[in-house]
Amino acid sequence: MRPGTALPLNAHQKRLIRESFESVREYSDAVVLLFYGRLFELEPAARGLFKIDIREQARKLMDTLGTVVDALDRFEQLNATLLELGQRHVTYGVKPRYYETLRTALLWAMGQALDVDFDRETRAAWEALLIAISAVMLEGAAQHAPL
Repeated sequence: MRPGTALPLNAHQKRLIRESFESVREYSDAVVLLFYGRLFELEPAARGLFKIDIREQARKLMDTLGTVVDALDRFEQLNATLLELGQRHVTYGVKPRYYETLRTALLWAMGQALDVDFDRETRAAWEALLIAISAVMLEGAAQHAPL
């Protein structure tokens, strides 16, 4: 997905994301604990990237997801922010392969927390959204000039 392009989700998928995110917010503590536990299990080296309290990091993750969910109908307006976020993550030591691991861990955590409410269709919509976010952030990471 090239930055500046529209999000490849239809209205039904956007609705599924919005509805499930309300539940994710409701269970946010459980979701983020499951997520970070799974992330560190899948990619132990990622643990060293977190220099702030994990609760603060969890809040940032939920805030970012909330911003994206709120902007599903105008995703392209987030491109500059996501490009910059990708550039910033390079300075934290984030490797391109971590994006897939993060996506895997987050989808798993949502599935664990939401159980039957995180059905195949909802999971596929979230996966498409997370792939789109990653694509823009990875574009930003690729533009990051090494110091």
